[in-house]
This record gives sequence, structure tokens and C-alpha cells, in this order.
Amino acid sequence: MSNKVIALPFAGGNRYSFNSIEKHVPKKLAWITLELPGRGNRFKESLLDKVDQMVDDLLSQIIPHIKEGNYILYGHSMGTLLGYELTKRIIKNKLKQPVYLFFTGRGAPGFDRFKNKKSVLPKDIFWKEVYEMGGFPKELFEYDDLLDLYFPIMKSDFKAIEDYEFNSMKSPFLIPIHVCMGDKEIGEEENKTPLISMKAWSEETSGSFSFELLKGDHFFILKHPETIVQRICEAFDGELNTK
Repeated sequence: MSNKVIALPFAGGNRYSFNSIEKHVPKKLAWITLELPGRGNRFKESLLDKVDQMVDDLLSQIIPHIKEGNYILYGHSMGTLLGYELTKRIIKNKLKQPVYLFFTGRGAPGFDRFKNKKSVLPKDIFWKEVYEMGGFPKELFEYDDLLDLYFPIMKSDFKAIEDYEFNSMKSPFLIPIHVCMGDKEIGEEENKTPLISMKAWSEETSGSFSFELLKGDHFFILKHPETIVQRICEAFDGELNTK
């Protein structure tokens, strides 16, 4: 029974979003990226624009993968929020729980990064604001055809995030949590994440909690793929210490 990493991608992401990280994963680990409707291999399916709908879909996908072996849930940005809600749903349904939650690129679930709703903006303004906040890989902004393709996907994903209502749990998870952010994302300015909102993840678990900053912007994970894999391996081996 192999250990598994079950990954949940960011807004606009698909099953290939973590390829640059996955190629560093040792053979002893199975890496599985779940895919939401309306993208990748599920491009012809209708997009979802509510977190609850997305979690319903992810729950049905994850069940066959978690029956055997241990697994870590990994999410980046929107995937972090989905991972948090998916974990609540897993516990509610008395399914096998992850041994670790590994989250990157987002403050605690009660934190709202978006002061204004971007999902209602016209396409050109939407992309301008997404570019300025670093919410999409910057190299893709050079291709207008790609932006046209991704616009409805990103719009529905942003709507889901913007409409999300945080409900605190009666009791925190027993699962350890590790959170990692790009140092350029941390701050008090608009579209930044205050350090206190990152540390607030500690309130979501009674297990161990650790966090770290790595150099980079919102997509720092693509610049530090080996470090991300190393931390995940340390989590499986019980060597990811509380800091």
C-alpha cells in the first residue's frame, strides 16, 4: 500500500498544474491531482461556481483513492480552501482521514483576500487585476488565445472563492497542518496576506502546526518544486517539526 499525495489545484488549474512538482516525487509516493469539471480532460462538462459543488465533486473522486494506504491532501490557493472543506466533508462522512494537510498560497479559511469582486469585471479589467495580484502564471499572459480559453474557468473559480462563507468548526481537526507561502505575498496591503492570517491556520487543528515562507510570489511553488516535495516527504516520515 503506497503513500499518496492527493493534490487540488489553484484557480484555473487542471490535472497538469503540478507537473513541475510531480516530476520530483520519489517512486515510493503516488501523486494524484484531482480535476474539476470544465477543464483538462473534463473540458466539456459544465463549470462549477460554488465551493460546495466543487467539494461534492472532489469527494466523489477521492473515495476510491483513500481506501488503502495513507494520504496527504495538498492544495494551493483555491485548492487550499477546497482541501479544508473537503477534509470537513471526509470527517463528516466517516471516511479515512488524511495523515497531514499541506497547504500553500492562502491564508486561513476565514481570511478574505479579495476586497472587491473580480468575477464580475469585464475580461480586460479582470485580467489586469489578476496580473497585478499575481493570481495566474505570468508567462501565460503573453498568449491572448490562452486567456480567452481560461477566462470562463477563472471567472467561475473566482466567483466560488468570492462567494465562499466561512463556518468555523465546533472542534478543530486532529490532523497536523503545514502551511507555506511566498514571502512576496505577505503584507497588509490590498491583495496581500497578513502574517496573522497565515498563522491563524493553527486554530484549525489541535494537532501540530508549522509554517514557513519561501522566496517568491503567489506561484512560488513552481520555483521551489524540490522543497515542496521534500516537505511532503518529511510530513509522511514524521519529520516535519512544529516551528
